Amino acid sequence: MGEEEGRPDMLNRDPNNLNNSLAASFEEVFGEPESSHSPDCAWKCGYKCYEGGRSCCYAFVTIISTWFMGLCWGCCYAMTPCCMVWGVTPSLKIVDICCACATRYVAILMDCCVAPLHGAMGECFSRIKVTNS
Repeated sequence: MGEEEGRPDMLNRDPNNLNNSLAASFEEVFGEPESSHSPDCAWKCGYKCYEGGRSCCYAFVTIISTWFMGLCWGCCYAMTPCCMVWGVTPSLKIVDICCACATRYVAILMDCCVAPLHGAMGECFSRIKVTNS
């Protein structure tokens, strides 16, 4: 985004290289081995048809869909922080409060029931002597 104008950069439309994997030139898609060459006119015609079809189709699809997709993605990116602020974070706080209470209950039960049992078992097993022969 051009900071001065407040408009998108019309020359470098992918400054963060988000979509480098989408680049598909004719040479990256088609290749004929040395033993199987089509006539030069067919190869040039295929190149022009590929590039023309790709360019026209992309232009047509983007003209029809960019306004709608831009609106949809803008709404999604607006709703995400809204949901986080007003839905997810408050529910996590409730879970945190409830878990803190449950943690205290579990700690009390462990101290009352399990700790004495472990202590008694430790006393029983502490008298066992192991020797290597």
